[in-house]
Amino acid sequence: MKSNNRKWLKLTFITATAMAVLTGCKDDHFDVNPDVMDTKTIWQNIQDTHELSQYADILQHVYFSQTEEKTSSQTYADFLNGEQTMTVWAPVNGHFNYEYYKGLLATGIRDSIYKVENELIRNNMTRYTHILNGRDSIKLDLFNNKAAWLNFDDATLQGQKIIQPNIASSNGVLHVLDGAAAYQPNLYEFLATRGELDSINTFIKSFQKTEFNEIASTQGPTVNGQITWVDSITYISNSYTTNFTKAYLNREDSNYVMIMPTNTVWSNLLEKTKNYYKFKQEYNQTVHTQTELGNDTTYESKTSFTQEELDSMVNLYSKNSICQHLIFNANWQYERIPITSIDDIRAIDARKDSLKSTANLKYKTAGTLNETNRSNTVEVENFAQMFGNADPIETSNGYAYIINDWKLPSTVYAPVIDLESANAFEHSDVQCVESEGSYTYRNPGLIRFDLDNNPVDTLIADSVYKYNYLLMNASSPTSHPGAYFKLQMRPNKFVLSGKYDLFVVIGYNTEEDKPNRFRAYLYYDTENGRITKDSEATLKNPNEDAVDVLGASLTGGNIFVNRPPRYIIKDNKLENVEYNDTICLARDLEFPISYYGLDNAYPTLYLKSNFKSNDKDKYSRNIWVNSIILKPKE
Repeated sequence: MKSNNRKWLKLTFITATAMAVLTGCKDDHFDVNPDVMDTKTIWQNIQDTHELSQYADILQHVYFSQTEEKTSSQTYADFLNGEQTMTVWAPVNGHFNYEYYKGLLATGIRDSIYKVENELIRNNMTRYTHILNGRDSIKLDLFNNKAAWLNFDDATLQGQKIIQPNIASSNGVLHVLDGAAAYQPNLYEFLATRGELDSINTFIKSFQKTEFNEIASTQGPTVNGQITWVDSITYISNSYTTNFTKAYLNREDSNYVMIMPTNTVWSNLLEKTKNYYKFKQEYNQTVHTQTELGNDTTYESKTSFTQEELDSMVNLYSKNSICQHLIFNANWQYERIPITSIDDIRAIDARKDSLKSTANLKYKTAGTLNETNRSNTVEVENFAQMFGNADPIETSNGYAYIINDWKLPSTVYAPVIDLESANAFEHSDVQCVESEGSYTYRNPGLIRFDLDNNPVDTLIADSVYKYNYLLMNASSPTSHPGAYFKLQMRPNKFVLSGKYDLFVVIGYNTEEDKPNRFRAYLYYDTENGRITKDSEATLKNPNEDAVDVLGASLTGGNIFVNRPPRYIIKDNKLENVEYNDTICLARDLEFPISYYGLDNAYPTLYLKSNFKSNDKDKYSRNIWVNSIILKPKE
């Protein structure tokens, strides 16, 4: 703007003393820095300045909101004509999108009007007095809770030039801007700015509430025994982002990365995830537990739902399974390396690092998952593809990766269920005495010698392996112990309606140097009842290479035998010894009913030692159960 066009600016210069004073900020909303006090209010100064007439027009037609849904009876012209101390940066005519905002107001739609208020008016004002002086910069909290940099040396607010600073007012300070400060949405707001994100936005925002902040609000007089509030401060809360994703997407002081599936991706996924949540109206189950004195006891549990409750459960769980693990802390990933660009993500692929969602799901590159980190972990072929393989859109509190194709593993919405046996144990039969324990296998270190008896190399280093087990001990020398395990564990290990491969991990009994021979039974719900008879619950051995100790095939029968230790050889050297055997009990096992979120309804696995008395020297009666695993099948 040319200097000769600035004659219209009505200036109220502050004194030289005031210019030497740093920015004044009072704790009380009604305190005014005396160095900038004048007789006219901020509104009157705006009203008296002809080249601020467009902004003045907006202020006169937008009513001050107490909440996003509720307005007050005063306009922003009234508000800025009051006693509360404010600093306002007003854009001059022709240097902000006046017609656009007038059009929003003309719609009469509440959301459109609030958009004008939040993105234009509140984005260009803040509480207290802020004088432009010195050569420093400060970060301000704007009236809409956004953060903005006020640069004294450049005379800018968020990069927007201040063409006339420090117009003194009785209730604060007015600055004139060569255009409105740009509004930058946070991740929470950004979801609503793109029509292609309507599905995920609608789901997340359905949990939104407006809360009253009593601490930040200014209390007025008590009328008829009731406290009144001169200045009511509110904030938006969302129980979903707080309790499920564990990410505060509406906070300006956060820094997140979020994968955002488009409506098409969301719709296609929802067709899949709904199938995992087929509930029935009534579940009946015998629950085995103990009294306070430690005695075994049982009770019949009945869990029932109305159709409305079932519909609500399916809606929540199917959408949550898509949405819950899409958010990441942008700054605190592996070795505190940020993930604020697609190059950062590609670097993670190159290093074979891991990522963890805010809801505590770990993503690991394929081939790096092992026995110690398989719980609550999923494997990913390519992180860059998972994030859409393109740079994100920057928001005020993070980065949005919009994806048009779902490249996340299916185990994100249908997770592997990995249960430690001791935690899954429910009760034992009369021939079993159960206990929790661990066993340490020691590899003494095998050394190869040449013909002259000189050591050549170490085949395997001296090492120790410790495993935890549920020990199924025989109650007598002739007993065959059996134990029941419930296939469920909070907070997120529930069997869904769908297909699984079922595995049990059995440790080799090195004390007796014998494998185990056992049967497996699975009891679970159908649409019309529950499988409870052993004849219907018996699992058939699906393993083509399954054999007993004599080498006879067990495939298709109802008997399972674990293998003895296996020696892992690589490059003609012994690398490791495996003492646990992961045995597949069933393939493509279909559960017609979901158990997600249910406490007293779950499938039950029963393992029972089984062999003839003349085979007692071949098999151990005592079974060491390490874990039970269910792998979902798409």
